[in-house]
Amino acid sequence: MFNYRLYTTAATACVGGLLFGYDTGFIGSATQMASFERDFGLNSANSANIKGNIVATLQAGCFFGTIFMSFFTARYGRRWGMAIASLVFNIGAAVQVATVSDLNMLYAGRAISGLGVGAASMLTPTYLSEVAPRSIRGKLGTAYGFSIFFGIMISYWIDYGTQQGFSPDGHLQWRVPMGLQLVPGALLFFGALWIKESPRWLIKRGKRDLGLENLCYIRMAHPEDPELQQEFQDVCFAIDEELRVSHGATISEMFLPQNRIRVFIGFWIMVAQQFSGTNALTYYAPLLFTKIGLTGTASSLFATGVYGIVKSVFSMLFLLFLAERAGRRLPLFVGAISMAAAMIVIGVVLACKPPAADAASPSSASIGMIVMVYIFCVSYSMSWGPVPFTYVSEIYPNRIREYCVAMGLATQWAFNYCVSRIVPIAMQNIGWRTFLMFGILNTLIAIFVFFVIRETSGVALEHMDNLFSTGFFMKPSQWNLRKPVIIGNGDVLEIADLDIDAKNVKATHLEDVESRASADH
Repeated sequence: MFNYRLYTTAATACVGGLLFGYDTGFIGSATQMASFERDFGLNSANSANIKGNIVATLQAGCFFGTIFMSFFTARYGRRWGMAIASLVFNIGAAVQVATVSDLNMLYAGRAISGLGVGAASMLTPTYLSEVAPRSIRGKLGTAYGFSIFFGIMISYWIDYGTQQGFSPDGHLQWRVPMGLQLVPGALLFFGALWIKESPRWLIKRGKRDLGLENLCYIRMAHPEDPELQQEFQDVCFAIDEELRVSHGATISEMFLPQNRIRVFIGFWIMVAQQFSGTNALTYYAPLLFTKIGLTGTASSLFATGVYGIVKSVFSMLFLLFLAERAGRRLPLFVGAISMAAAMIVIGVVLACKPPAADAASPSSASIGMIVMVYIFCVSYSMSWGPVPFTYVSEIYPNRIREYCVAMGLATQWAFNYCVSRIVPIAMQNIGWRTFLMFGILNTLIAIFVFFVIRETSGVALEHMDNLFSTGFFMKPSQWNLRKPVIIGNGDVLEIADLDIDAKNVKATHLEDVESRASADH
């Protein structure tokens, strides 16, 4: 089941994350360059507002791109959706490169690229969750998060290299990183033409023979292979059951009683990701490093590049060693606590020991705050960076997954827009309180995880209904941070080696399982 076709297919789809990361990462550093500020008329009076607009227009496009693609991909499939997303993105990138000093043209290019980025951000986690075997679904979902961080890291170092290598008298300092957006866009387009369509989408559209054929291709297995046949039958069974219950409904299914709790949880987990404060650092890292005591554009861009490396390295470590072992719930809880601590420390130190404006080098307090930024980065990269994308792509029924994932990603982009507009203005007006605000928000996020977020690692996509049968809040028996066994009526048992017939799990009750467990032991 685990073979080079599966991994090359996943790697190709993850180019959508690379595109996402590069485009969101390069712009914050590019707008700090003297040549960019000169070409677009930025000054102390308008800088915060214009930089916020440049960043936010991408998020606005992403919001609408996500919503549009949910309808497009439901009808035409995942791979053609990726191809269209990459074409739209490259049109926007070309418009951005073509402008020299026209802010309106730059805004338009950013918004068009945002349509493509938003579409890709919805498609990639959906596709990965649908082609991944259950045992490594978390790893492939985390690989998408890693590809985002890798794209961000590349963009930071390209910005640093162009700032150091090109004269500020010309346009190449910011134009080269802007033009290199076209590379991941082209890679995604040609990759989409190569990969196979999602077997689950084909089965849902009634093309079961082709769905089985694609599943065999991706798994490199014979159609009669027992494990492959079991997976195929599970998908068909789940889709047939959903069709029977929903009577042919589509997007309205999101609001059925058995689905709306998951939709609500998906909404809030993406809101929480944005209000963790990560995008304050992703978009405005050079500005924030300057605020806490690093002097000079080159120094702040270098520190930003190191920030990108830390993000990529620790997300890779999480992917390789912890994605399936740690599950979903524990990393989200621990990550929120550690991010809250880092942000609160930065806010308190910045309030008590602000950097001197004329300092030749960073003070010990500034160095301490920089260390806290990197601690925040490590915590995010191993929790709230990769895990939410996996979570929102796996908790929904197959039949409405694209609509629900689109809702989650649209939520992400809507609140991403809010954060990108607020942060530069907040840093200019309330300073250290910005970090304190994110610290408090992360504390609330940890409480949300503890009482609401279920463990989904190892649960088949077709069996998520039982996991969320207890309502929005979990029962006290589910509050532990270990992996539970969820039974049909919502009760929790942790019984080693318990073999449950997945297709009949809805009819299994607690007393039946207890009697079976007693008989087995």
